[in-house]
Amino acid sequence: MTTNTLPPRTRHTPTTILAYGTQVFWTVVVATVEMIVIACCAFGAFLAYSAVVYGVIFFRSDYVLASIAVGALYVALCIADNQYDLLGPEWNEHSRSRGGAALALSFITLLTAGYLTNSLGGYSRGTFLAQLLATLLGQIAVRAALRQVVDRVREHGHWRRESMAVLVMPGARGVGHVRARLAARHEHILRWYDFPSVPDGTRGDASLEVQLCEIRRECRALPIDAVLILFGSDNMEVVSHTVAELSELPVRIQLLPIELAELMRRSRIGSYGHLRVLELFCGPCSLRDRFLKRAFDIVGSAALLTILWPLLVAVAALIKLDSRGPVLFKQMRLGFNNEPIQVLKFRSMSCMEDARDGFRQAVRDDPRVTRVGRVLRRTNIDELPQLLNVLRGEMSLVGPRPHAVAHNHMFADQIHRMFRRHNVKPGITGWAQVNGLRGETDTFEKMQKRIEHDLYYVDNWSFFFDLKILVRTVISKQAYSNAY
Repeated sequence: MTTNTLPPRTRHTPTTILAYGTQVFWTVVVATVEMIVIACCAFGAFLAYSAVVYGVIFFRSDYVLASIAVGALYVALCIADNQYDLLGPEWNEHSRSRGGAALALSFITLLTAGYLTNSLGGYSRGTFLAQLLATLLGQIAVRAALRQVVDRVREHGHWRRESMAVLVMPGARGVGHVRARLAARHEHILRWYDFPSVPDGTRGDASLEVQLCEIRRECRALPIDAVLILFGSDNMEVVSHTVAELSELPVRIQLLPIELAELMRRSRIGSYGHLRVLELFCGPCSLRDRFLKRAFDIVGSAALLTILWPLLVAVAALIKLDSRGPVLFKQMRLGFNNEPIQVLKFRSMSCMEDARDGFRQAVRDDPRVTRVGRVLRRTNIDELPQLLNVLRGEMSLVGPRPHAVAHNHMFADQIHRMFRRHNVKPGITGWAQVNGLRGETDTFEKMQKRIEHDLYYVDNWSFFFDLKILVRTVISKQAYSNAY
């Protein structure tokens, strides 16, 4: 067994820890800042609403107390949800969605308490909506800023990260990649143990027992918070025995199967009956996520159709006046689970062939594009009829853009796991489109880049990710690039 440590630049001395505080210190700072911002946003919304609606600024102590209560409830719920574990996934991966849920629950709790105590007499609905909107925007902004601050603080070693020992089990392959990633994140690794091959692969080997005893002795003497075990598919009996021996230490034992490292990035711990299993993400999988996304699609598409119907009628009239042919263009494309769907668009070309009859993408200065169609394509208005596809459940507001069937078959054999993008419903807009990857995909590289963004969306889906894409669809210049 060989033992080594990280380079000196990742070591943290007690002086550094005392000078810049600990993880607990920064946790208190984050929680306090969020509570102050939430309370200020709530009371500020009350003042602004009274000034706009009533023309005078009221100062009421009950609204001050209610604003402080919302901030305190929010922080309490975040603590209960473990959101202030600055090394955990609730902070690093799910902070936006969980923070927003905690804020909404804070208002619900406050309103429930007010109703039960009959103290809502002077609480106007307009003020409530203004406070909810203001605090939500404030929460999103302050948490995004605090995440940047915390990341900067951790990168510069201003507080001691969790210390760990890493054990590389016999037969583990590809350890260099994991080691490079740990070094890039400046993980505080105090010991790195490389196990040699274990004779006969038996757990009772004397040399293995000696090594494990030495590891236990060193780990007890060092300020180690966790032991990370890297292993492959070989010698699983040795891995199990190692875990059992190290369980005597008062630290967390973490297992990382090297050969599944990439899959682990898209996974979570789930259950099947009474068994704990490893689940791979494929977009909104849980009942809650599917309900949330579908409800948002129905409400959003219905609202947009209600608001935009005069525009839709005007566009239809312009299309009829500009050129011969139907107002809507229908094309068969692949949707969720590779099921064929008929996608609707405003007709923007004088000649529109179906994909089965020799699909040909639009190119820059395409002579088939009509005068009205050119404007529709550049402004994405030609996609608005797909709101009907969304209402019918065939599409979503946000998701990978549906390709023509012939276009899919063109690249299916060249791009690995291309059809995994169909694990979610296709969208009117998507992550690839708001990053400028729309328009003609006449080369392998262009299509591959688009597919990479689509798969990133599938693997990292969240409700707030959808909201981010929708906002960027409206305000980002990239969402309109390559539109012709």
